Amino acid sequence: EHLAERMELMRRRAADAGPTAVKELIDGLKTELLVVYGSETGTAEAVARRFAKYAKQRGCSIRACAEMNDVCDLPSQAAVAIVAFVATCGDGEIPGGALLFRDALNNFKAGDLSKHSFTVFALGDRSYAKFCEAGKFFDKKLEACGAKRVGEMGIGDACDEDGWE
Repeated sequence: EHLAERMELMRRRAADAGPTAVKELIDGLKTELLVVYGSETGTAEAVARRFAKYAKQRGCSIRACAEMNDVCDLPSQAAVAIVAFVATCGDGEIPGGALLFRDALNNFKAGDLSKHSFTVFALGDRSYAKFCEAGKFFDKKLEACGAKRVGEMGIGDACDEDGWE
């Protein structure tokens, strides 16, 4: 709702500049999202799918909502904003659904992801010593490969009253 109001306000402000300026302004607001998840038990997947559904309802363009292992070709993809939901399993381990992506990231060079932007939401349980370790890994690695951070890493603690919300 807020985004729709902002777009309408910008449309009105740009009216004096003509149709071309309005189109450029609106097109500049359209950022395609690639929602990815690394999940072992399905929790991160469920949160990612819910996020993608709500983002689409609010007018965002969703390229895909996919397991991290399915997007190991990021350097060859067109620019996109990556929204990653990553669970930590075991003793700070990366979930199976993100192991191939981890390996791919380890082989990327600095700058390989420079056309992309990203944010990470890490899911974990504060009672474990390596709380949200998998999310922290991907957050650092995406930035090291050149992707532009659009927000600080979000933290979801299973022990919180509202859980992953």
